[in-house]
Amino acid sequence: MTQPGWYADPYGSGSMRWWDGQNWTQHLNPQPAARPGAPERQPPQQQPPQHYPQQYPPQQQPAWGAPQALPPLTVNVRGLRLHADAQVMAYGNGTLAWDHVEWVAYWAASMPGGHGQQPGTSWVFQIGRHPFHGGPRLEVVLDSADLTGQGGDAEQVWLRLVELCRRQAEQRLAAELAGRVRAGESIDIAQGLTVHPGGVRGNRVSLSWSAIADAVIENGRVWIRQSSGGSPVLFVPQQNPNAVLIPALLAALKQHHR
Repeated sequence: MTQPGWYADPYGSGSMRWWDGQNWTQHLNPQPAARPGAPERQPPQQQPPQHYPQQYPPQQQPAWGAPQALPPLTVNVRGLRLHADAQVMAYGNGTLAWDHVEWVAYWAASMPGGHGQQPGTSWVFQIGRHPFHGGPRLEVVLDSADLTGQGGDAEQVWLRLVELCRRQAEQRLAAELAGRVRAGESIDIAQGLTVHPGGVRGNRVSLSWSAIADAVIENGRVWIRQSSGGSPVLFVPQQNPNAVLIPALLAALKQHHR
C-alpha cells in the first residue's frame, strides 16, 4: 500500500485512518466520539474544519416517493464512465441493478494536505451485494479534480447518486429489514448495531423502543438519540454498510411499536 488515502483503521477504531504513503497518521474519519463531559476534539491546525452539507439535505429528507423522475447521470470519473439511472448503476466494467443491491454506504471524507496534495474533500459512494467482503460492489470516489472540463461538481454528482440510491434501493432495503424485525428476527446492521423486536443494542448499550427518540446523520456518524432529552447515546460510522438506513429503519419500527 503506497498511495496516500483513507483506509480501514488497522488499530480497530471502526473509523477510516489516513495513510500518508509511508506511515499511519493520527487522522481519523470520522473522529472518535468524545467522552461524556470531555471537550470537543479540535482538528489539526493544517486541517481547518470542513463544513459539509447534511448527508441528508434538509429539503430532501425524506425524499422517497417523490413523483418526479430523476434524469440519468453520465460522467467520466478517473477515466472511467459512470452512468446511473432508475434501473442500474454502472462504473467502468461493473454494473449493478438497484433491485439487486443489498447494502449501501456513502460519506464525505476530509483529505489532509501534504506530499504535494491540497486539503479538500472526497465524496465516496458504494453499493454492493453480500458478503460485504468479497461480494460484487461498485465504488466511486469523487473529488474536485475528477470532473474538470465536464461542467460538473463532485459534490453535486455525489448527491445525485445518493438521491437515486434513496429512491431505487434504500426504501426497499429499509422496508425489508423492518419486516424481518417485525417477524421476530434480530438483525445486525452497519457492523455493530443489533436491531431486534425489543429495541436496539450496541457498544454495551441497550435501548427499548420507548427509550429511542430517533436517529440522525451528522458529521460522518449515525447517532441514535434518547427520547428523554434527545441526547445521543449510540453511534456507528456513516461509512459502515447500511448505516445510512438506520434513521428510516428505526422510524418505521417505532411507528410499529406505538
